[in-house]
Amino acid sequence: MNRFFGTFISGTGEIVEGILRQRLKDLRILTLLDGGVEFETAVPYSDLNLFCFHNLFQVLHKKEASAEEPLNTYLRELLEAKADWSGVGKNSPKIKTFRLVTSRQNQLVSVDAALREKLEQKLSRLSGLRVNRSRPDTEFWLLSRSEGVFYFLKRLSRHMAYDKLLDPGELHPELAYMMCWLTEPKHTDVVLDPFCGYGAIPLQRSRRFPFEKLYAFDNAEQPLARTREKLPRKNPNILVERHDALTLHQVLPPEGMDAIITDPPWGLFQETELALEEFYRRMVEEFAVLLRPGGRLVLLTARGEELSEALESAPALVLKKEYHILVSGKKSGLYLLEKTE
Repeated sequence: MNRFFGTFISGTGEIVEGILRQRLKDLRILTLLDGGVEFETAVPYSDLNLFCFHNLFQVLHKKEASAEEPLNTYLRELLEAKADWSGVGKNSPKIKTFRLVTSRQNQLVSVDAALREKLEQKLSRLSGLRVNRSRPDTEFWLLSRSEGVFYFLKRLSRHMAYDKLLDPGELHPELAYMMCWLTEPKHTDVVLDPFCGYGAIPLQRSRRFPFEKLYAFDNAEQPLARTREKLPRKNPNILVERHDALTLHQVLPPEGMDAIITDPPWGLFQETELALEEFYRRMVEEFAVLLRPGGRLVLLTARGEELSEALESAPALVLKKEYHILVSGKKSGLYLLEKTE
């Protein structure tokens, strides 16, 4: 069995567990933490294809102790412990260098220099890799969690800096992936994102999930141009157009959508012409018209109060789940709603 540790968006543990249980039939969850999960499966890393994680690690050693215990104590014990050192040397021929990362409660911290050097020397000897603390090919992590769990991990995923990868304000792929998954995708689904922006949600739906028709709409041409560049251009079942989300009943059939997945304006970084309360009221009324009975709406916003008030005018939309998460440091809500029969 392979033993992994994955990190994910805080507050989405229930979603991540659901994805794991659906994808891995032999799954054994060892520890589920807020923003992290340790699990076992016979499936190798190369075949996992788990897009809900920030990063995935191989677990080399684990210890449960007081969260107040110094990381230096764990480092000292680790040098003598019977860790799974066999995994240290299993690397791609392209990997030549490594660095040691030390983290306590999600914050990078320093450790005793002499102990650090001893562990680096041991890792170098067992792996055949050279130490490179600035631009390494891979990383080993010493991780201390607030729940009183210590991990010695080998990083498997390569995570690019989002400030270089994504357009300004674009949703992180992991969050867009989870939003799509919440709709329980089917091959017959007609899917709509009426505030698609730079296309994070349509991109994940088109790449990772089945659909019959996918509509990516927005009322701003600049982000739509980028969305067109990202989505498959020759797929006649993907339509990227400029439309006002509050008048979509004029261009789409009533009860024609199986899923609406979207990140509407929050009134924080993007102003709306209407007062936000009125904007949300008209928005959910429009969604109630477009969704078929049994259809699902997944919506991300930091304006939970305005959304709750708006839903009073659309009683056909029933709240099924609410997840409290952070988006770019802002307290937000991820809402799953369903249209009643």
